[in-house]
Amino acid sequence: MSKRRPNGWSSLGRSETLRLLRAVVSYLPPRQYRALWFLLFISTAVGIGDLVFVGLIAKLVGSFSGSSLSDNLPFVRVFGGDVLDRGLWIVGILLALIWISTALKFASRLVEARVSAEIWAVLGSRIYGNLILQSYDYYKDSSSMTLLTRLNRVLSKVSDSVVMPLLSICGNIISSGILVLGVVVAFGWIAFAVFGLLIVWYVMASILITPRMRFLTSQQFIYSRDVNKILIESTRSIRDIHLHGVEDFFIGRFGAIGSQGKRYDRMLKILPDLPRFVIEPAGVTVLFVLGLLPPLLSGGGTEAVRDALPALIGVVFASLRLAAPIQAVFKAMNKLRGSLPDLEDALDLLELRPVRLAHQSDLPVTPAGIMPRHTIKLSHISYRYDQTAGWALRDVDVTVPVGARIALVGSTGGGKTTAAHLLLGLLSPEEGQLLLDGVSIQDREIQAWQRCCAFVPQNIKLLDASVRGNVAFGVEDDDIDEDKLWDSLEMAQLSEFVSDLPYGAFTRIGEDGMRLSGGQRQRLALARAFYKQAQVLVLDEATSALDNKTENEVMESLELIGRRCTTIVIAHRLSTIRYCDRIYEFNRGQVVAHGNYEELQDRSSSFRELVELQRR
Repeated sequence: MSKRRPNGWSSLGRSETLRLLRAVVSYLPPRQYRALWFLLFISTAVGIGDLVFVGLIAKLVGSFSGSSLSDNLPFVRVFGGDVLDRGLWIVGILLALIWISTALKFASRLVEARVSAEIWAVLGSRIYGNLILQSYDYYKDSSSMTLLTRLNRVLSKVSDSVVMPLLSICGNIISSGILVLGVVVAFGWIAFAVFGLLIVWYVMASILITPRMRFLTSQQFIYSRDVNKILIESTRSIRDIHLHGVEDFFIGRFGAIGSQGKRYDRMLKILPDLPRFVIEPAGVTVLFVLGLLPPLLSGGGTEAVRDALPALIGVVFASLRLAAPIQAVFKAMNKLRGSLPDLEDALDLLELRPVRLAHQSDLPVTPAGIMPRHTIKLSHISYRYDQTAGWALRDVDVTVPVGARIALVGSTGGGKTTAAHLLLGLLSPEEGQLLLDGVSIQDREIQAWQRCCAFVPQNIKLLDASVRGNVAFGVEDDDIDEDKLWDSLEMAQLSEFVSDLPYGAFTRIGEDGMRLSGGQRQRLALARAFYKQAQVLVLDEATSALDNKTENEVMESLELIGRRCTTIVIAHRLSTIRYCDRIYEFNRGQVVAHGNYEELQDRSSSFRELVELQRR
């Protein structure tokens, strides 16, 4: 986790939850604080209304019992007349207060919901932006499943488990505090004793329950991640699941994970409500014991009990009015404390440094990007994916003349794809430089260089969108150039197939191109590169799923582009690399030989073996 945290907490700052909470809230825009002030105003009004409500209830009981409360509640002296008149006035005002209080609480809920939704959108957009603006290195070190689970959890939990509880705590503490203060002033030591005991009991319950809540929250995250993992893995492997007949295996795994996770979920829902079922009846019992026992023991008889009754009823009603907000505060505080893992995760994602934004040039990147005129070169490049791992590339030199067709060949794991990623500026070398026309490219120029490049991998990632949405990648529908779209499909030998689809280029292709064959998916990826009009095209086994005829047609399309496009091919098939201007052979992270096709046959025994194997 990042070490940066806002300072300035008082003694409350010793709480890890409060410290993280303040750090998360510091990312909110100023306009959210205005809504918070409005919520505090509503909470104050609700508290005053509840206090008046309790006082009127006590006055009503006192009127009918013949007891006077005017010494304790001076604001009820305004009610004169006989008992019936006073009772009718009080009942009418009570009904009005109920409607006003309900309206205020409804307004408070509306504001809370709006603020929560806006905060979700603000923090969610920031987190998503931070993730998208990470370097390619970040994603090679992070599993897509872990990122997906973290993002989904943070976006849902920050609102439900952090923002809403925080708003609830602030509002309920203010309204409850006003009511408690007023009732204690009015009814004295009995109210003070009862409310004091209630608070102590809730604090003790919170201390006992919070560690369990944190444990349950962390376990719930683990099982939520596992459920997402098995869902994605099983849907991606559905063909193999059916062919192997192992449906029961995956159903059993999912059921086992789900049942265990639900146990934790059930406990998370039960624990916050548990104290209420004990504390509320205990509080009422203590109230009547403290309120009625002294008059009875003092020998005052019925008159003493009658005089004590209005105060007892007032405190009872105050307790009932307090029950919901105190329980809400208790649940919210436990939810906040239990959400410590969510706060830590949210803060980690909020504090991610948007690397691509930091490396962006102060000048706007032109659509044409930065394209060298003569050469693209990896100079003495060394790279490893992990400091504890071996070198993926070691002291590698690769020179790509602009307009040339270059092939990278060699055994699996030799470093070909890593070299291509370094050429594209996706990875940063540990040693050496990427040179454009002999000049080392700077971090702030990487994005401009990437504007000129396209990468077509063997395992293509397609959007669950239409054909046109996949070809014109990242372009709004209204901005797609139809002529360029169909030219790209034609060059990729895909226009005839797309024309025959039910909705043409508007036909959706399913998740990751599920409705397409392997060859069609690769041609769609090629069409995407052609639409971009990339001047540097890297094909990583990008024609491996094509039949010989289609592959020849695609290669002919590349010929049509001519020397305007620099092509780097990573391949094993001789038909793909035979006519390349230069071939680099990789083995164990080093270039062991280079030259054209004939030269490499003379210089490299391993390349000759490859040629012989494919001739058989």
